[in-house]
Amino acid sequence: MKTCVQCKNEFQIFDEDREFYAKIKVPEPTWCPDCRNMRRCAVRNERVLYMRACDLCKKQTLSTHHADVPFPVYCTSCWWSDNWDALDYGREFDFSRHFFEQFSDLTNAVPHSALLAKNMENSPYCQDAEGLKDSYFAICTFFGRNFLYTYWIGWAEDLVDCNFILHSERLYECQDVQKSYGCRYVYNSYAMTDSSFCFACSDCVDCFMCANLRHKSYCIENVQYTKKEYHEKMKQYTLGSYSMREKLIKRFFDFVADYPRRYAFMRKTEDSVGDYLGECKDVYWGFDVFGQERGRYLYDAGLGKDCMDFLQFGLDCELDYEAHDGGWSYNAHFVTSAAYVMSCEYVFLVRDIQDCFGCFGLQKKQYCIFNKQYSKEEYENLRKRIIEHMKQTGEYGEFFPIQYSPYAYNETTAQQWYPKTKEEVLARGWKWRDDLPGKYDRPTIEWSAAPDDIKDAPDDIIKNIFACTKCAKNYRIIKQEFDFYKSRTIPLPRLCPDCRFYERFSHRNPRKLWHRQCMCELSHESHGGQRCLVEFETPYAPPEGRAILQRSEKVFCGYCYDRTIS
Repeated sequence: MKTCVQCKNEFQIFDEDREFYAKIKVPEPTWCPDCRNMRRCAVRNERVLYMRACDLCKKQTLSTHHADVPFPVYCTSCWWSDNWDALDYGREFDFSRHFFEQFSDLTNAVPHSALLAKNMENSPYCQDAEGLKDSYFAICTFFGRNFLYTYWIGWAEDLVDCNFILHSERLYECQDVQKSYGCRYVYNSYAMTDSSFCFACSDCVDCFMCANLRHKSYCIENVQYTKKEYHEKMKQYTLGSYSMREKLIKRFFDFVADYPRRYAFMRKTEDSVGDYLGECKDVYWGFDVFGQERGRYLYDAGLGKDCMDFLQFGLDCELDYEAHDGGWSYNAHFVTSAAYVMSCEYVFLVRDIQDCFGCFGLQKKQYCIFNKQYSKEEYENLRKRIIEHMKQTGEYGEFFPIQYSPYAYNETTAQQWYPKTKEEVLARGWKWRDDLPGKYDRPTIEWSAAPDDIKDAPDDIIKNIFACTKCAKNYRIIKQEFDFYKSRTIPLPRLCPDCRFYERFSHRNPRKLWHRQCMCELSHESHGGQRCLVEFETPYAPPEGRAILQRSEKVFCGYCYDRTIS
């Protein structure tokens, strides 16, 4: 066992880990898996956005960077243009100084992109996005149209207030759903059509307030009805009413709490440990991972093999390590915001490069160190010398330190997954920002004076400024959003977009695992009415851990769970 230098907790390095480190020739980590992921999260700002001037064209632009950061910030048009060259900021490596200190100097000189967004059409206020059309405040979202207030979406259309959705259309307030159409308030489900308030269902049509169903139609609270009976009973629910919505949401989560949970959400996955895994094989400690083979310590990763320590990274990746935000790479280590990279280490905000070390902002380059061009022989010799220097200073093998992040800790997803107080952050020498964006002025209309049912909401209500009923922050209902609510009979939201996001997120499992035993005592042939003896790793906390997480689920192994679903 090793002791994490950050949290001081013990962690294990397995033989499979050591084989990988030896293969890519990097030292063993000194931080535990959780702290390593926290460190990657600390360079990732997804939701804290500012209006500021582009330092090149001077136009106002939305940015993840505050106006007072020490480095220049270019709008996406300027950053991707040919009006500047990152090689102009190249410099010699100084062997009398630490690597990360010099790299921080480089990143404070080279322009940063205001947002990570590419190939966008009529899609403002979108961050870490590509290939979107007619979308607004879509975060970590790719290839689709008409997304409003979404997170982690791909290949979809007409989604509002949804998280973790693939290949779906016309969804509202859904999370962890694939290949579905016309649904609202559906969670952890697959191939659903025209259904509402469903949990862990698959291949269902016209189902309402259901859990653990397979291949069903016209069910309410897991009771089968005829088509005529179903539609007659559904008339009692005024889905456009906010007061009705609140009652149904409470009823829904009370209802699903009585149904067994599979120990983890996995689909077409073999020999893997983690949660929200799809089409994976031999993945250990993976969360929200799709199409990975022989991966370890992966978070939000997809389509690759033989990789370790990822965060929001994937798509045709191999032999990558300690990588954040990007993909399409081979043999890339300690990289962030990097796409189409090969045989690179310690590169940041780069695209289509290979054989580069310690570079920032480069595109279509090879044999560069600290943004300076070298010949192949010069590059290889200097790279070896720098790595030896970093080994002596204890830097080689570590990801970019949190104190050198371009963001304050509470601007990043580290605060979302690993929350800390201002005092804790400052005590570690990390940055904290007090002036996060958001206005808290008096609203132009109180929610008590607004119509309860969307059918009674006038078109000019979008001119108003509202106050979130939870955090009191101001927000608006944009026209595109209002039109969606009207067409789908959905009440106006009383929470701001951020609070809606975190409310949905609260219904996901934590990215932690506990070793537990199946709770099934039913008369299955495997254990004949006795307590099932199967053990597993699960994100559902045991009784002693539930006080904090307020969880009380009945957790079954895959075999027992499959025999309880309808």
